[in-house]
This record gives sequence, C-alpha cells and structure tokens, in this order.
Amino acid sequence: MLACSRDPAEPRLEGAARVAVVGSPNVGKSTLFTRLTGRVAHIANWPGTTVERKEGLLKLDGKTVVLVDTPGVYSLAGISEEERITRDYLLRGDWDAVLVLVDAVAPEKTLYMALHVRELTGRVVVALTKWDEAHARGVHVHVDQLERALKAPVIPVSGVTGEGLSELRRAIAEVVEAGGAEPLVIDYGVLERAISELARDLSGLEVELRAPPRWIAVKLLEGDEYALRAVLRAGGSRIVEKAEKLRQELQRSGVDVEEAAIAARFRFVDSVCRKAVVRLLLRERRGLLERVLLHPAAGPFASLALLLSLFTVVFAVNTGFPLTLILEQLGFSELAESVESYTLSGLISSLFDSLSRALDRALAEAGVSGPLAGILVEGFLPGAALVLTFFPLIFTALFILAFLEDSGVGPLAAVSLHNTLKRAGLSGRAIYPMLISLGCNVPGVLSTRASTDATERLELIFSIPFIPCQARLVVLLAFAAAYFGGGFQALAPLALVYAASFTMLLLTSLAIRKLRGAREPPELLLELPPLHKPSLKVLWWITWDYVKHFLKRAGFIIFVLGVALWGLTSYGPHGPASTPAESFAGILGKHLSPIMLPFGVHGSAAEALAFAMLAGLLAKEVVLLSLVGFTGAAGPLEALSSLGLTGAQALALMVFYTTYMPCLATLSAVYSETASLKLTLAALAWSLAAALAASLLAYALGLALLG
Repeated sequence: MLACSRDPAEPRLEGAARVAVVGSPNVGKSTLFTRLTGRVAHIANWPGTTVERKEGLLKLDGKTVVLVDTPGVYSLAGISEEERITRDYLLRGDWDAVLVLVDAVAPEKTLYMALHVRELTGRVVVALTKWDEAHARGVHVHVDQLERALKAPVIPVSGVTGEGLSELRRAIAEVVEAGGAEPLVIDYGVLERAISELARDLSGLEVELRAPPRWIAVKLLEGDEYALRAVLRAGGSRIVEKAEKLRQELQRSGVDVEEAAIAARFRFVDSVCRKAVVRLLLRERRGLLERVLLHPAAGPFASLALLLSLFTVVFAVNTGFPLTLILEQLGFSELAESVESYTLSGLISSLFDSLSRALDRALAEAGVSGPLAGILVEGFLPGAALVLTFFPLIFTALFILAFLEDSGVGPLAAVSLHNTLKRAGLSGRAIYPMLISLGCNVPGVLSTRASTDATERLELIFSIPFIPCQARLVVLLAFAAAYFGGGFQALAPLALVYAASFTMLLLTSLAIRKLRGAREPPELLLELPPLHKPSLKVLWWITWDYVKHFLKRAGFIIFVLGVALWGLTSYGPHGPASTPAESFAGILGKHLSPIMLPFGVHGSAAEALAFAMLAGLLAKEVVLLSLVGFTGAAGPLEALSSLGLTGAQALALMVFYTTYMPCLATLSAVYSETASLKLTLAALAWSLAAALAASLLAYALGLALLG
C-alpha cells in the first residue's frame, strides 16, 4: 500500500531522515523551524510551482535530520496550491516522520490539521506552540489529556523562550528511530459501515499513497478526486464504483457524506478541547501586589517572604515543622508532640501503626510466623507507609507550586529574584525547588521541571540534595544539644552547617554549568500574565500529573528498596539478628567504619556512626534511632553523648550528616527525573564525596577554633 517518492533534482543528505513540518498559517511554524535548525540549509521551489520550499538541518544525538517546511494549510483538501503541495508531500513524499504544529493559544482552530495527519500516519509528533503566550492569555491546555486523545507525543514549546525544545528533539528522535503508533481511528457515525466495507476491499490493493486503507476509504466516500485517481491507477475501478454506490445510498437516506465526515472530525476536536482546554478571563490592569513584586528593591524581599510563608504553611500542615520546633525550643515538648501527631503525616503514620498491630495479631491467630510474618509486618507495610507518608506532603507542595504558576504570582517572583540567582548560574525559577527543599528534598527535585533550561534543571537536581531538609534539621539539633549545649549557644555551629550546605549547592550548580559548556546563566524569558484567580481544574491537572509520576516511579523504588533494607537490618549471616550489630547492615557499618578515621573516631563509636550513616541513606529520620539501637542508649541525646566526640568531631559530623544524599526517596526522585541510572549514581557519588570533603574542612576548622 505504501510508496514514497521525491524529486530526483532535490539534494539529500545521504542516510539522513526527513521530517515534514506541517501546520496551519500563523501557528508559529517559521519561528520554531528557525529555532530548531538555526538556519535554512536549502531553498528551492516545490516541483512545478512557485511556492518556496525550505529545508533545515537538525542534529539529534549526533545524527542529522532534515526538516522539510511545508506550506501552512488548514486541511488536506487540495483546494489551494498550498494545500495540494502539502497533501502531495504527505501522501507521496519521502518523510520519515511528521511534526505537526498546534497553536496553544487557539487549539480549537488548529487541532483539526493535527487530527487529519494522525488519521494518515502514526509517525507523528505534535508541537504545542506559543506555550508561554498561551499562559499569559489565560489559556491552559492539559498536555497529557491531549496526548491520550491523539495517541501521539505532544510537546509544549515556545519558539521565543526555547521552552520544550529539548523534549521536542527527543520526541522526534524516538519517532524517527522507533516509529509511531497506529494511525488514529475516529468514529464517523453513520459512515462507519461503508468505511469498513471499502477499507476491507482496499487492504489488498497496492495504492501508491502513504495512507492506510481506512483513510483512503473515507476520501473515496467524500468523493476526493485525488484518492479516486490513485485507486483507479492501482486497478481498483470496482472499489471506486462501490464507493460511489455507497455514497449515493447514504445521500438517498439524507446523509451528506462530506458534511458528515467533517462534522465527525470537528466533534472529535470539540470533545478533546472541552476536556483539555480551559480559558480564563484576565484583567489588564496591574494591582498593588504586582507592583510590589516587580519593584526593583522591595520585589526580591517580598517574593522571598511570600514564597517562604506559603511553603511553611505546607510543611506545618503536613509535618508540624517548623511549628513543632518552635514549641520545643520554648519548652512545650508535649504540645509539640500533640501537634505533630495530628498533622497529615502523623495521622498516616498512626493509621499504619494500627494496621501493623492488626496485621500482626491476625497473622499470629492464623499461625503465621517467622520470615513471612516479618516481611509482611516489618517490610511490606512500612514500605507502603513510607510511600504514602510522602503523598500528602508532595501533593500539597506541588498544589501550591501549581497555584503560584497559574495565578501569575510565580512568574512575578521569578523575575524579581532572577538577578540574584543568576550569580549562581540559575534563573529566577530555581527559587521554587530551593524553598520547597527546606522542608523536603523529594518535591524539590520533582519541581525542577519548572525549569525551561536543560542545564539548569540538571544543576538543580544535583544541587538540591545539599539543602538541609527538616529531617536533617532534627539530627543537627540533637548533635548541637549533645555537644554544644543546645539553645542559642548552638546557633554558631548550626549557621556554619547551613553556610556549608548552601556553598556546596552554589559550587555544584556552577560546576555543572561549566561542565555542560554553558558560559552564561540561563535566560528568564517570561510573558508575565496579570494576577488572576486560578482554575481548580488546571491546578488539579498540574498537581496530579506530578504526583502520578512520583507514585509510578519514585514510589515503586522506595517501596522495593525499603523492603530490601528491612532485610539488611533484620537478618545477618546466622539468621534473624537480635541486635543491629549482628545484622548485615551492622556488618556493613563495621566495614564502613574506616570512613570515620579522618575525623579521629575509632572503635565502636565509628561503627555506630557508620551504621547510622548507612541507615540515613534510607531516611534521615532513622539516623538517631539507629544510634539509639546500636548503642543501647535510652534516647538520642544519651546515644550521641555516649560516643564521646570532641567539639571538632561533632561539628564535622553535623556537616557530613547534613550534606550527603538525604534519603532513598530523594535518590529515587533523582532517578525519576533524570531517567538515567548513570546520572543517579553520579549524584550519589558526588554528594558523598562533597560531604566528606566539606566535613573534613569543618573538622580542620573545628580543631583550630575548639581544639
């Protein structure tokens, strides 16, 4: 059925794939074409016409792809010369994939062309152009929903800011390399019986068109002369006669075939747009908040205060932090515990504690014991609890992020902080993940998607794990209380640890930017929308898309590795371990204890600290519990004091426990966002090496100051 041809006079790079670029007029095709290719490599006229044909070269993973720009058209009807050229190239050209452009500002008008092409072939990538402009005009498109409807990759892009271009290149490379899905099938209603009959007859005919039998069948019913002649040339006169007979039967029953076909396509477009497009009415005048956020002097402080306040509320609702910390410092420990138990994370933990006890009882009554009961009660259930405990925190943090972005507050804050952050090789957008990470690094890593610069995103993914989260703050405070007296006298070592963490963040960011060959900080090109009330539907789209990604990938990894770590801490070479030191984890800690030698820590103290370091890779929340279990102390402060560290050693270990990879969940998020085991291991290795180097410097400083 399929055949392809090209003008032999046209130049062609040997072995290079060709991608047809198709779209309606004014969809942003020329801007995107220039942005992808840099320059036009070849200009000529389309054969037999005076219409200009442009070709450009696009580099994809070392391979060269030729982009062929087709004239802007609204359909493939072949009424105008431009439509005939585009139709001929799609039906007979030598393309390997088709890039269809849909205007994100006006998807209702430009989606029809994409639908037409998707019925023709599955080797399609859809670029949703003018993405930045759409948001500024109050137009929101749910990309996942559109992708599901078209059954093809849909990539939001901006030819002005460059947003989405890397993802678009990857999507084109995948379709060129691996091919696409089957052509899209839409419901033509009363025409379906006739279409099916004709498509069945056409399936055995060699028609020289790059189109599936169903597409040709629809065109025959519509009376399309181009398709009709192609079928006749292939010897399908009986099929043409049958098509005409079916067409007349439909018309006698009151069905206008062409109108019915067009109406079916517009029904499809309308159905998709009703589900995937939201339009908001924006006011033009800027209010007081906008003027404050954009003020050159007050803007950065106001933005920082606003963002910090919002994310503080998020963490207080989910974990109690920093409210619980303040209450403890004021001497209201019982009230702090009570507040923490009624937070979302506290309630989920209580629920799983109850489930654990109920399951334990049920298994005992059923006579199930030993390893099976252990893995169910202490492996699977805590693994699920670890994933679900993160769920409300990630959901609310990302909901606030979506609110900031959709309301217009986020872009304004990003602009006001851009000049400060670009000194670290980052744009103003980096402030979101950095602030979120003060509470938890997992949503911080996930929210790096807000970055439109691929290098900046990698900078953030590698740098964010250095930001002290609330779990590490608890470890820090325990060390400070045990060795520096707690209270305000502990502020100096705490300030030094935070200074070390953010210095490592900045150095890591700059180093990655340099390694990637990016000399200038990322640009911040934003179309600033006026502040407006966001749509709940859009907030749900954005939030759920992020959370779903976490549950599918990071959540699965957390669950599996959590169970594996339970095995390491519960069993040793001789079976179930009665003490942590007898477990595989304890033995590993013993072997890792030489890592404490540079700090002058030896013997059982080094083994306990190394074991806690290993447990801290699962979650920093268990560092103190591990020390308590390993030393047999009554509580964290007693456990830390029993190690007999000097002030310099304690300071060095505070830096070390704060700056190496915070937890398994963060590591899973790094893998989830990079989709690369190599980069994930590199991030882990870098965090360990950098933490060790920084803590040794802190040790030297501590020896000089504290003796």
